[in-house]
Amino acid sequence: MATTKKKGKKRPSTTWGLVILTLVLFASLALLGAGIGFVISAVRGLPALSSFEPKPSMTSMIYDSKGNVIAKLHGEENRIPISIDQMPEHLQKAFVATEDDKFFEHRGVNFKAIIRALYVNIRGISYQGGSTITQQLVKTALLKNPARTYTRKIQEAILAVQVERYFTKKEILQMYLNQIHLGHGTYGVEAAAQLYFGKHARDLTLGESALLAGLARSPSTYSPYNDMAAARTVRDVVLDQMLKNQFISADQHAQAKAEEIRLAGLTKEESNLAPFFVDVVLKQVLEKYGASAVYGGGLHIYTTVDMDIQNAAEAGVAQVMDQAFPIREGQDQPDAAVVVLDPKTGEVKAIVGGRAHTNRLSLNRAMHDPRQPGSAFKPIAVYAAAFERGYSAGTVIDDSPVSYPQFSGPPWTPENYTRDFKGLITIREAIEQSINVVAVKVLEQIGVETGVNYATRMGISTLVTQKGAQKSDYTLSLGLGGLTHGVTPYEMASAYGVFANKGIRVEPHTITKVTDNMGNILEQHQPKMEIIMGEDVAYLMTHILRGVIFSPGATGGRANIGRPAAGKTGTSSDHADAWFVGYTPDLVAAVWIGHHERKPMDRQTGGRYPAEIWKLVMGEAHKNIPVSDFQRPKNFVEVEICTKSGHLPGPFCPADTIKKELFIKGTEPQVTCSVHVLAQVCADDPTKLATQNCPWVIDKVFIKRPEPYTPTKDGRIPKDAYLEVPTQYCQIHGNQGEDWSGDD
Repeated sequence: MATTKKKGKKRPSTTWGLVILTLVLFASLALLGAGIGFVISAVRGLPALSSFEPKPSMTSMIYDSKGNVIAKLHGEENRIPISIDQMPEHLQKAFVATEDDKFFEHRGVNFKAIIRALYVNIRGISYQGGSTITQQLVKTALLKNPARTYTRKIQEAILAVQVERYFTKKEILQMYLNQIHLGHGTYGVEAAAQLYFGKHARDLTLGESALLAGLARSPSTYSPYNDMAAARTVRDVVLDQMLKNQFISADQHAQAKAEEIRLAGLTKEESNLAPFFVDVVLKQVLEKYGASAVYGGGLHIYTTVDMDIQNAAEAGVAQVMDQAFPIREGQDQPDAAVVVLDPKTGEVKAIVGGRAHTNRLSLNRAMHDPRQPGSAFKPIAVYAAAFERGYSAGTVIDDSPVSYPQFSGPPWTPENYTRDFKGLITIREAIEQSINVVAVKVLEQIGVETGVNYATRMGISTLVTQKGAQKSDYTLSLGLGGLTHGVTPYEMASAYGVFANKGIRVEPHTITKVTDNMGNILEQHQPKMEIIMGEDVAYLMTHILRGVIFSPGATGGRANIGRPAAGKTGTSSDHADAWFVGYTPDLVAAVWIGHHERKPMDRQTGGRYPAEIWKLVMGEAHKNIPVSDFQRPKNFVEVEICTKSGHLPGPFCPADTIKKELFIKGTEPQVTCSVHVLAQVCADDPTKLATQNCPWVIDKVFIKRPEPYTPTKDGRIPKDAYLEVPTQYCQIHGNQGEDWSGDD
């Protein structure tokens, strides 16, 4: 019997293929899921596009009175945003050629560049970016994290596409060129153009534009300040790219490569012009707008400084002080400060706060270091107030010894600088010769409170006026500038500006206008004026203070600038502070010198180095100002007076005491001098009154003092005391006092 063979089942040949396919499918799905999750994760971390338009840190500018930039204020980023219209076309194309030559064709992402970059990076050749200009802008404006990750690359791409939908190509390029870092703390093409070439971006040549574009690759590597050869190489690479992309012609390419690179030169931050003036402005805007706005808000701050006058002030201080007190290591030499302002407008034209400016917002002696003003304070606290109360330039005060009791200790006896007494003297002479005793006596007569109030109204803010305080300025030493805290050159200049401006005080200021980065006005100065004294009083003071400079023997002769001017010297009692404050019809200036720590300066006075500095500064400041004189009001009269009485000359007034004096109408003298009297003395002893027995009798003119004086402990008396009427009779020719009409 035949047997049959059982046929077995055949396994499908596709089993393993199916398994592999399934695994691949699952792997693909896993990878896809991971990729989707990766993308979702990247998308979730995206910042809101609504806040995209960059608000970068922008440099604030300080301008002088002529509109020139004198300082740039910025934090780590020095940026000056400008519009695309202020960027030359070749500058725009230079960046496009080197950074993203397909910029005007793609929609935010250049996929060919990305694939090329991925291929290079995967092979480990180098890390190459495929970012477009739009992506780079997104990276710096929105994605602050500098880490190079694929997550961030996805975020850049997504945001770049969105940005291209919201903004035009020109808008994107403008934002990019204002945002990019170009070395040495500069951001954006305008700041870079000024740093490297000392010009605006709009004025850049083709070669200069190409160099800036090359810096975008690595500012520190290609900076011409660091490596000129590398800078020239990268510039030429950019020019080659521009030629390749047909952005420039062959001739333009050749000419630009032949350009010599001319740099403006790096300057240190502290080399800003007018550093002490800038400090004053900076302090004001910081207090008002805050650091973020000042150092990053792109403010435009317009000021009153006149750089010609500022330079003259700095040069004047250096010329006098460096010669008189050369700075040597280990030696404490006197410092100096100067303020110049326009009395009519209150505009501060120059500030020098010391011989050297070491740090931003350092001590400014012109503004924040009150010092004793000495006699320079007399016109402010004594004489102007006295003239308002009817005193005149011809009023006579007895410069003679006087003492005032104090709450504790011995009486106070004011002294003159010359340690003598002039006797009967007019207020004009007392001011010209800076007689201390006269100032104290006048202040006593008008009242200390009057002097304090007057000085305060004239702009002196440092006086201690709290009655009952342990220390206050309600003392007679106010008349000599002996103050609790002192005064600043800034306020002294302001106070003297009242005299120069016909009795009107204009609040001094340094800022005329502040605008934001778009030109919107944030503040604009409004003048603040106040009538402090009558025009006649201001002119009378000016007329007298002219004599301080021009009268023979006056204290301020070294300040003569060869044109009408008035001023006053000041020296503290211990010679620790010396001043000259003076003015013309156009400008007023205050000059101070002294040590950092108050100590004597070897008998230096305000009539020496301060007056010399004032002359140099004001002489140069007036170089282009036409000569003008102070205008005399109509209500003045000139009258001859006797300078020992202040009255009309009498029959016995010596010729050398009769002078013409200027008076405000109504204050001129109406009575005749009674100080000069006639008496008969013995010819043999002219210091004694004659008797009937004197054979020869002389008629002699003497001074009859309105009030007696008391000699000092060391016996000092007024210089004119020897002219007083004798009180004793001649002893040579018999008994004194015998009847002159006696018998034969």
